[in-house]
Amino acid sequence: MNAKTLILGGALVVALAGGAMAVPGPACAADAIAFTPGNPWAQAIGTITKSDHYHDYSVHAIGGKTLKINLISRNPNLYFRVQQADSRDSLVDTETSGETSWSTQPAADTDYTVRVFAEPETLSSGDASKFALQVGIF
Repeated sequence: MNAKTLILGGALVVALAGGAMAVPGPACAADAIAFTPGNPWAQAIGTITKSDHYHDYSVHAIGGKTLKINLISRNPNLYFRVQQADSRDSLVDTETSGETSWSTQPAADTDYTVRVFAEPETLSSGDASKFALQVGIF
């Protein structure tokens, strides 16, 4: 390799890296589920569309207490997955299990991500599927 090849190759790498950084990606921040004092239940209302086919929520579960999640929707093609914040493995995926609720009792305080979703091909363009995600810690 000569110096000209190295300079051109380095410029290409810099240009590609800069272009990759300029491309906007999907929003990564999950909406935190907040509880009012004295109430063990919280509810988030949301909408899933063909172009926005999932919504993430974060919840902090207290060790030794039960965490319960319910998904309510008229659309039978809406599902949820639950993952510990530090893992990519799903603890539950209701698309495969068919459940509309799930619970666990973590031994220690744990943060979870709950993804409410639909497979885009099951949604019609322009349609919006409303849902209620109920989260209880008791």
